[in-house]
Amino acid sequence: MSKRIIAVIASLIITITAPFTAYCYDINTLDGIKSSVEGVISYKSSTLGVNSVSKLLEALSENAGDYNSDWYYIALSRYGVNCENTKSVNALKKAVDEFYKEGLENVKVTDLQRTAFALLSCKADITSVNGHNLLADSTYNRDKYKPLDAQGVNSLSYALLLLDSKNYKIPKSSSVTREKLVQRILSYELSNGGYALFGNGADIDITSIVVQALSKYKSNPKVNKSIDTCLSILSKRQDSSGAYNSFAGKITAESTAQVIMALSSLGINPINDSRFIKNGNTTLDGINVFRNDDGGYCHMENYNTNSIATYQTFCALVSVYRLLKGDGKFFDFNAKTDSTTKKINSLISKNEIKNKTKSISKSKKASILKSEKRENKLDYNSKIENKSKVNKSNLKTISKNKKENNITEPTEITRQPESVIVNTSAKKTDNKPQPAYITAVVLLIGYIFLFIVKSGGKK
Repeated sequence: MSKRIIAVIASLIITITAPFTAYCYDINTLDGIKSSVEGVISYKSSTLGVNSVSKLLEALSENAGDYNSDWYYIALSRYGVNCENTKSVNALKKAVDEFYKEGLENVKVTDLQRTAFALLSCKADITSVNGHNLLADSTYNRDKYKPLDAQGVNSLSYALLLLDSKNYKIPKSSSVTREKLVQRILSYELSNGGYALFGNGADIDITSIVVQALSKYKSNPKVNKSIDTCLSILSKRQDSSGAYNSFAGKITAESTAQVIMALSSLGINPINDSRFIKNGNTTLDGINVFRNDDGGYCHMENYNTNSIATYQTFCALVSVYRLLKGDGKFFDFNAKTDSTTKKINSLISKNEIKNKTKSISKSKKASILKSEKRENKLDYNSKIENKSKVNKSNLKTISKNKKENNITEPTEITRQPESVIVNTSAKKTDNKPQPAYITAVVLLIGYIFLFIVKSGGKK
């Protein structure tokens, strides 16, 4: 066999196999999840115009204390990136100082809790932040400023998650105990199961957040019963795509992401648990519906990348990645975490997504950060301040939406659609990679044609 024939055959093999290894991935595999996680990191790095982990952390510090930076610190650290750096810690501490200057009675406790998690991610001591005990004032000491559950059951849930993140001890002098927190959370359970900030129907997001907080206490019969009921609701409410509906009857990335985090917190593998597979689609297939070509995620299918949808999905993907790797729960800061900073640096520097990282000015970067901040003020971690003070006009709107969408079952009413800015004039046409076999077939035909021409021309 001539060298030319061997070379052509080798080229054919590479042509057929390369597109599959480089372009295709299955979201229901560890590699597929990892690919999606790193796609988000590349997206965020590209957006901020940086080319390394250290520069990404520095860029995030410019918006420290805001959900669009804090959750990236948290998810990055849980993925294995070393977020410990002076600039980020100082920026987060400065944000905490601003909270105290504003007066904690005027600050949402979930903002305090989120920033506390971000500081933990940067390996800072949250019991001593410029003289403030952030842990105490966002959990067992919160009632000194305002009731801990002024934002409803979600603030209770995050308080419990924060206390359990490093098994913090509650002083005996405090009237708050873990047992009492669990009981306060259970008191919010709806008569027909599940949890919500208001209304009679279980809210997918809130129910999932509560499950995450209670997951550690399943040995308690009442907790176990509540969780089982929640899982039954989550199973029944899953869409045929694998995703989850918001209150308006439309599937959203955020609701789907929270369910994935809830399942992961319980050690439930969403890839093979039949309760959470509909029409052959898992919750990971569901979240993949919202994936855009830039590595980010949209709020609703076929729209532009949305910052909140992206970081919530980022957290969800990292949570299931940790589950499959045996690294422990997302909010467990005592659990082991693989070190991946070196690999992420390589990923960012190679720019392994369509939109290449470009060098941008500080003013442009500040403009991007400001835009992301303005994009959506309604963080899932900062729903409403008091569930008893619900705007009646909102309830009427919600009721109208239910009728218009023919929604008969209990449905989410926590995320107002008008609070999400969407560019309807620039809908994406496809949020999934084109099948690799198309490229392979085209190239294969080309090589065969070339082979025939070369062979035929040789006497």
